Amino acid sequence: MKTTVSITESPNTVLSVCRVGMILFLSLLAPGVWAGTNQSPWFCGALVGMEVGPTGAQFAGGKHAPDYARNFNGAEIAQRCAAANAEYLVLWVRDGDFTFHDSKQVPRPASFGDRDVLREAVEEGRKLDLPIIAYCQLQYPAHELRQHPEWKARQANGEPIHHLVCFNTPYTNVVKALLAEMMAYGIAGFHLDMVDQGFGPPHGCWCDHCQTLFQAEYGRPMPKGVNWEDEDWDRMLQFRYATSDRFEKMLTDYVRSLDARATVDFNYHGNPPFSWEVGQTPVRHAGNGDFVTGEAGMWAFGALSASFNAEWYRAATPGKPFQVAVQRGVRMYHDQTTRPLNDMRWEMFTLLAHGAFVTMIDKTAYDGWLDPVAYDRIGELLGEARAKRAQFGHPPVREVGIYFSARSRDWIGRDNPAIWFQSVQGAHKACVYEHLGFGFLFDENLSLDNLKQFPVVCLPNTGILTEREVDLFRRYVEDGGKLLVTGHSGQFDRMGKPLTASTLEGLIGAKVKGRRGDADSWMRFRGIKTAVEQKAAVKRKAKWSEVELEEVLGDYDAIQAVVDAALASNGHPNWPFLVRGPATIYEPTTAA
Repeated sequence: MKTTVSITESPNTVLSVCRVGMILFLSLLAPGVWAGTNQSPWFCGALVGMEVGPTGAQFAGGKHAPDYARNFNGAEIAQRCAAANAEYLVLWVRDGDFTFHDSKQVPRPASFGDRDVLREAVEEGRKLDLPIIAYCQLQYPAHELRQHPEWKARQANGEPIHHLVCFNTPYTNVVKALLAEMMAYGIAGFHLDMVDQGFGPPHGCWCDHCQTLFQAEYGRPMPKGVNWEDEDWDRMLQFRYATSDRFEKMLTDYVRSLDARATVDFNYHGNPPFSWEVGQTPVRHAGNGDFVTGEAGMWAFGALSASFNAEWYRAATPGKPFQVAVQRGVRMYHDQTTRPLNDMRWEMFTLLAHGAFVTMIDKTAYDGWLDPVAYDRIGELLGEARAKRAQFGHPPVREVGIYFSARSRDWIGRDNPAIWFQSVQGAHKACVYEHLGFGFLFDENLSLDNLKQFPVVCLPNTGILTEREVDLFRRYVEDGGKLLVTGHSGQFDRMGKPLTASTLEGLIGAKVKGRRGDADSWMRFRGIKTAVEQKAAVKRKAKWSEVELEEVLGDYDAIQAVVDAALASNGHPNWPFLVRGPATIYEPTTAA
């Protein structure tokens, strides 16, 4: 029997999804699985929680000091997090070299003896009504790669990439075995980190498993390497995306086959500054778990990343909850300097205001010691958030939709996507600075209904636009929407090669006369009318009627008035300014 569930929009979409989830999951509870006092999934209505893991393992290369994680105690961590007002705990259970439970697959740190940190945390979590989510690292399995070097990702020349595993190898069986071991403890779910294929060169994977799969899929061998002039490289990108997608779905399905109530979320990297190298696209790889999890991280991505990422995750998984992780350290995840309370407060409340539920990360000292000052500050911060719960989760104000094209990211950004990202990030910055409500739109799931959520849609240097996209934009404008086109939007084919005519010419009412190749453009708007009057003199000689001339000059009068007012507001009406970014020279056809 098929059951259809219809979810309608409400003041709190998260709660709507969770109410349905509660109905579906009630019949699936199994003995020994964490349930708590509320039978709905643990993330339903969750606002703030913590993630705790030891630091130092990633720098050791298999050679750890004897006291590594000696004081990493599951019961103490659960107690401290509950006292700090956390509503759930994401506990590091597996890092590259070790696991922190009794495993037949991966060893525990030497300092543990017979201790089982996961069991300690789960038992204490039950007493405290604190769900325990197991953090399991996937992509950098140093222990397994020492045992099975044939599972390493391979460069095009056959050389191994020593720190990366290939997701098309039998490594998948080890991951399943590990997850099954952890599931037996009665955890609430998994946070799986990360399904990435590298953050830069050398690029993979050209291993035998991948080459066999590629040949079977496309009926031709893999390309010999990165080649942005080749259709086979386009196939290679799709193969990489399919590999990550398949791996994530396989793990989600496997966990649910063990316990339908256990949750799965993945550490997501489909947003800037990440590109094709990671092997993820914005929408496709955001929806493979119960919710998407991403990182803000002012130390790495800047202060504007808080609102950018929250709205990005919302758009990539419409109607689903979304989690954003932040950290208590100042400089990096493994920095033991605790941020000032107000610094953490600003970031967390920005994320909450944009609809996320937020996880505060504590990377402990090398021996697993918990910093009491950090927990005092975190406790005050999380307590304030919970006290103000009613202020969050409301429908967003939608004034500007910022369009993001994954195709443009790949084939315009290519190996230097940061320059292309600046146009998207600049549009976001303008919205933040002017206090405009914004959201994101993606080429992967674009629809007219999505466009109509926003009175204004911005195409920030969206170089590649298909006929379908242009048609949707045309219909959006015909229905009263306002389209803002910037940079070199619509001026490249699907492979990133320049077109002779923009795909947007008919919609803009102007044709492209040239593209400025410089990164910087000096602009000064004074004298617009003078320039037009000079052109009008020429057109009078060409027998333009006075009515036609009045229409042209009248439009520029209005433009000049707006420009004058804007420049006069800063006291420097003749002030030239510098614009960094791509610029197009247009010649009007039908545009007024």
